Amino acid sequence: MAEVAERRRAVITTLFKEYDRDGAGELTPIQLQCMHANLRQGGVSLAQVQAAMSYCCLTDDACEPSELFATLQELDRRYFLLQDFRWEFALLDRLQQDLITEDQARFMFEAVHGQLFSKHHWEKFLKSRSVPGTGVSFAEIEVDLCNIPSREDMAYEEMEEQRQKGERARQIEEKKQAEEQARLKRLAKMEAQRLNKEDDVKKKKAVEKKKEEEMMQEREEEQRRKLEEARGKKEAEERDREDEDKRRRMKLDEEKERERQRELEIIEVQQALEAQKEVERKARELQEQEKKEQEKAKNAEEEAELAAAKEKEAEEEARKAKEAIKNASDAAAKKAAEEAERAAREKLKRERNERIRKDLKVAIKQKDRKLLDKSVAEFKKAKLADTDGDLHKAERILTQFKAKDDLVRAMEHRNLEELEQAINFVKKNSLEAHMPQEMVRANKMLLGLKRLKRLKDEILNLKQSTVAEIRSYNKPPRAVHMVMIGTYLLLGNKESTLKDWKGMQALVGKTGKEGLKRRVLQCDPTKVPVATAERAKHLLKEFDLEQVRDVSAGAAVFYAWTSATIEEVEDIVRQKEEGLEPTTHHGGPKTLKHELQSGTLTITI
Repeated sequence: MAEVAERRRAVITTLFKEYDRDGAGELTPIQLQCMHANLRQGGVSLAQVQAAMSYCCLTDDACEPSELFATLQELDRRYFLLQDFRWEFALLDRLQQDLITEDQARFMFEAVHGQLFSKHHWEKFLKSRSVPGTGVSFAEIEVDLCNIPSREDMAYEEMEEQRQKGERARQIEEKKQAEEQARLKRLAKMEAQRLNKEDDVKKKKAVEKKKEEEMMQEREEEQRRKLEEARGKKEAEERDREDEDKRRRMKLDEEKERERQRELEIIEVQQALEAQKEVERKARELQEQEKKEQEKAKNAEEEAELAAAKEKEAEEEARKAKEAIKNASDAAAKKAAEEAERAAREKLKRERNERIRKDLKVAIKQKDRKLLDKSVAEFKKAKLADTDGDLHKAERILTQFKAKDDLVRAMEHRNLEELEQAINFVKKNSLEAHMPQEMVRANKMLLGLKRLKRLKDEILNLKQSTVAEIRSYNKPPRAVHMVMIGTYLLLGNKESTLKDWKGMQALVGKTGKEGLKRRVLQCDPTKVPVATAERAKHLLKEFDLEQVRDVSAGAAVFYAWTSATIEEVEDIVRQKEEGLEPTTHHGGPKTLKHELQSGTLTITI
């Protein structure tokens, strides 16, 4: 037996190598088909080979040497079965068309497989046909006829049959339930129809009743509507009257406020006028007093020179007395020399003090600042008593110089707080009469700066709705457009960019650092070019404040600010042209003429 097995193995190996020409170590279905065809006349189809490989080989598309013998046996089984099946197929194919009916094909399956016939596989076969119901060829069924049915298929078949029985029972039960439900639905429908008829009757009555109620309600609504219309009309008329009264009161309040501001401006100017008259009176008194003092001190320089000469003589005497002490020959002479030297020192001190007093008088007379500083320092160093009041006079003159310097500097800076402090310092020290022209200019400038600040505050307190009103114009009145051009000219914008109202609307609508209010608050008149101010003045000359206010309250505020800023620029120019001389004294009689202006009020002194 071992020898037979060995010979069989050798034959199989030789046969395998003969067909495994590429040395792959496995045979494909086609190679197996060729091998079997050479062994058995005619062989089997490729589908049969593949079916045999699925039974005997690990994979359906490759046969290894160890699987070859079993595969060839399976192919032989199929080969010989096919001989019988073809004969039986030919018996059924009475018309010799190589076709049998589906029923005949099933008969063959049942005859071949017997109890292992699978209805499931048969139905699967029928569904897989490309044209169901047509004749069945032998090639279609040859593989399935040769395949060996499994127990698993039969078990599955039984389970499927049980499932179908259960499904049929369930369907029967569902049918009964459906019939019962249909019967109940019919009864419910009949009941619903009866109830619907009753509802229709009720609804008809309800509709008729509702119509009557609606008609009543409509009549009531009509009466109520008429009453509400009458009441609404009356309330609207009352609101209109209230709004009109409110607008009238607001306008009256605005007029009162403007009148109050005007009165305040007039009061300020009148106070400035009265103050100037008082300054003028004090200036005249000061002139008279200075004349007397000048007359009294007309020989001050000569007296100072004489005092200086006496001081030198006293110094010489003191020096000689000191030499005499050194040259004394005995104690008595030395004592006498010391007495003389002490007397000389006392005299020198008296003469020096007298010279210091005379120098201070000269400094007061000449009102020389450097000489005053020197004389006052020397006077204080000598610790002299101010018996004549000259030290007080000198210090007052120095205070006058400082006050004037501060006042002139404040006017140059044009700072409201600084200017108020400088003016208050002058008033506190009663120095108005010593600098009348400067005080006139300072008071005028103070009025202008206060007015400008008040206008800036008004702009700062403008409601956003007021600014929005200016921006809301699609085609603004000429007065509004010209005022806003003048405003933005002073703020540094070029006129060419301001002529288009849409561009102006964009500027007015800006916020933050570029916002209109902030730019107005930060505007410094000292930095506004004169040509710009003149151009803005030219644009506004055809309007006055009342004309602008009649068109737009918001634009009126900017008109007032623009006008005040232009006046401020012009005043700066005048100040530069006239010039201010600090720390100088102007003696002699004066004729003071100056304009004090605030708003539309001008008073000439």
